[in-house]
Amino acid sequence: MNIMDELLNLKNKLKSACIPSYDLNNKVDEFIDWYANNIIGGEYTDIREHFSIKMRNFIEKIAVWYELRYPDYEVNRIMHCTDQESKKVSDEMFNKNNYINQLFDLDSEVRIPDWDEFYNAKAFINSLPIDEQWYFKIPEYRDIVYWNRNKNISHLHLSKNGTVVKSEMYSVIPGLSNNDFEGKNIKDVVKMINDKGIKFPENSEFIKAINDYDNMSYQKEEMLNCVMYRIIERGGNRIGPRRAFLFAKEFGRNIDIPMMYGVDFSDPGLMLFIDEYIKAGGSKNLKCYEEYFSKNKKNQKLDTISIEKLILIENKNTSIYTPGEKEQYQKLINVLSSRIDTNVVKQEKVKKLRLQRKLEKSKNS
Repeated sequence: MNIMDELLNLKNKLKSACIPSYDLNNKVDEFIDWYANNIIGGEYTDIREHFSIKMRNFIEKIAVWYELRYPDYEVNRIMHCTDQESKKVSDEMFNKNNYINQLFDLDSEVRIPDWDEFYNAKAFINSLPIDEQWYFKIPEYRDIVYWNRNKNISHLHLSKNGTVVKSEMYSVIPGLSNNDFEGKNIKDVVKMINDKGIKFPENSEFIKAINDYDNMSYQKEEMLNCVMYRIIERGGNRIGPRRAFLFAKEFGRNIDIPMMYGVDFSDPGLMLFIDEYIKAGGSKNLKCYEEYFSKNKKNQKLDTISIEKLILIENKNTSIYTPGEKEQYQKLINVLSSRIDTNVVKQEKVKKLRLQRKLEKSKNS
């Protein structure tokens, strides 16, 4: 790392120290810095900047795709939060599309699809250029890793997830044989060697393979997290968190994050949003930022409030349950009540039968 890179890192550290940890834009900046240092690497600042901008633009592209897939009025239709527009995106894209009208009859099945299903994630990713599809690639280990590159032929054959398929170490590790390595993950192999107190050669690919895999895994996961952050910021105080919540559920992100940034006390559908969050497995102990989008300064301190307290406020301190929970509890009560009623009827029938038998016995005696 040259002096310019060191100065740039120091500048970024000072900048981050002045920005609260809740700032979503700062989270994206931190990922881009990590990406430049750990994936791009090298000492050429212009190349690092080029690929950093490319990654940032790609994150923005995915966020825009999700906005096109779920326009504001569709998000509002799914989780109400403002006045509802009458139009529907599926109608606009199919039924009212002149191109579609010229090609297909009014009763054609092409008018049936829902837009969000039509413009699905797989279709979007497949439509990307190869170099952008690579961002979504599932991380894989290299198939061969050498103990000492260019100085020793000892190596391991790895599966895509890092399991040692075949070991050809040729006794370079005292006390450990090929059989000890085969079937184990490369991380376990490295631990075994470390436990023996054996130092890795400078050119060993073992640890590098692990680091490369972990970096690629982190890159994909954090890239998707950054997309979620941008969806929140771009969508604003109500639509942003709700759209990000849909994204989180679809792409396996943490559903806590959209909820944390979705507390707008003037939101008429806040309880509905909370209800959807709880139904998706959310926690009432979650601390949310109060009015994140109303902050005046970038380094302004924000108060937090728990989901449980929010529910109490929305219910005017009468209940800690959401409408969805109340509905589920009522269904459970109805089921139990019906079972109790059924049991009572059965017990009454049994009593009548017993009484009838006693009467019959007394007549016959």
